[in-house]
Amino acid sequence: MHVYQKIAALTVGALFVSGPGKHLRRILARRRPPLVRPDLKVAIVAHAYYLELLDEILECRSMLQGVVPLFVTVPFDRLKEAERLLRDVQGVAIHPYVNRGRDIAPFLMLLQSGKLDQFDAVLKLHTKRSPHLLDGETRRKLLFAMLCGEREAASRTVAMFAEPTTGIVGWAACYRTGPSYWMDNEARVREVSARMGADSSLRLGFFEGSMFWFRPSALAALSDLALSMDDFEIENGQLDGTLHHTLERCFTIAAWARGYIVRDLRGRVLP
Repeated sequence: MHVYQKIAALTVGALFVSGPGKHLRRILARRRPPLVRPDLKVAIVAHAYYLELLDEILECRSMLQGVVPLFVTVPFDRLKEAERLLRDVQGVAIHPYVNRGRDIAPFLMLLQSGKLDQFDAVLKLHTKRSPHLLDGETRRKLLFAMLCGEREAASRTVAMFAEPTTGIVGWAACYRTGPSYWMDNEARVREVSARMGADSSLRLGFFEGSMFWFRPSALAALSDLALSMDDFEIENGQLDGTLHHTLERCFTIAAWARGYIVRDLRGRVLP
């Protein structure tokens, strides 16, 4: 199945995120009935390792109403350049961290800080390139496009959080449940789940790539672990088996453990 998904990403997916594909999506979106937007507080949190991709993050933000707060996490050695690139952009807060745990560790530090607690719905993005994959660039562009690439679609996703039990919303095409997707992480996921008191919610179902919409309170079980950056392995180009690979599989478990629902972008409940 994964092979077919790679082929689709490199063919249909590449066309979907191209200039003509983007134009066609927006024409079709204008033909849909207007959406009544609920009064919800929205934000974006984005890890920017590749600063040259910040424009893609800002384009996603432009699809949301008003000046949506944008929390950008960066490695310390890229802080000054990030400040330069974003100095004229309103509503941006930059948070530097040591370069560990890819996008996951800085995200958890920000989540634990309480800065996201005031929001009803937050979009988690990162400048994912996956240079070891042929379709790495296309995967990121597809995720950005599906999660926040068009105004009406983004508004419909945000509207799902008017339902208080909605905890996480993501793209079904990157939702993984097959046993092979445990890879080298099952034992560690079980350990983290036990620490969260989430044994009864333990099952495999996660958004590969760790980009999705979420309600901050839905991830409280993870936040309560009070992990530190030192808990994460030193960056060494690891492809599997690290704490951040483990936690990628724990976001949904944390939500289920606190009684929240995981949905796809059409609103369907995911197992």
